[in-house]
Amino acid sequence: MAGDRSFSLLSLSANRGMASGSYQVEPLAAFIQGNNTDVVALQDVDYGTTRTGKTNLVADVAYRCSKEGNRRQGVFASTGREDGGETGVSLFVRECFYGTNKVNLNNELVLLTMPYELKSGETVLVATCQFDRNDASKRVRQAEALAAYADQVKQNIVICASIHEDLSGNVLNILTTKYRRSCKFAAENTYPADEPVSRYDYILTPLSQNWGTQTVMVKGDATVSNHKALFLRIGLK
Repeated sequence: MAGDRSFSLLSLSANRGMASGSYQVEPLAAFIQGNNTDVVALQDVDYGTTRTGKTNLVADVAYRCSKEGNRRQGVFASTGREDGGETGVSLFVRECFYGTNKVNLNNELVLLTMPYELKSGETVLVATCQFDRNDASKRVRQAEALAAYADQVKQNIVICASIHEDLSGNVLNILTTKYRRSCKFAAENTYPADEPVSRYDYILTPLSQNWGTQTVMVKGDATVSNHKALFLRIGLK
């Protein structure tokens, strides 16, 4: 793929790398810094919850990255209330944000979108979302809403989706009618420890658009971070 039409992207769940039900901000920030991508998509993010000590996780991660010389700006979109606060998704970039948008698809799925300018001067959309963790029927409705969105969006778009499901067949079958699944990996979600569920990371691009990807799964050093993520170089062909 042409270098000036591509960018690097890291997609992961903030629920990874948790110890005793409490977020460890330093390992998460270190993991983001170590991979040093243009954009970071983070799902399962807590905002002001009891288990995070009522803190703003996005601001804390951005501050710790910037403190170490890797300046980051972060934005958060709430998808619901949980544990005395909110949970949702976020995006981080090195530059300042402009034009971020929280899109509510049929009141079923929240999609956080951000325009990102490539070195070629072209602008693409980067988006992230998380599917409902507990309700399989709602996940199907969310997949249908996201599939319909592919016909509505006018810009080139990359979507990072986090899906908690024992088997991803129903959701995936719906999504692949409109999207190319550029990559995926499955991981065990460790919170709560007594009710682990399978979580799938998907990177989706509309079938009508021509994207190319180079993908690897990256893991944090056990001495620093237990996080796992999808690391991509993705661009327009």
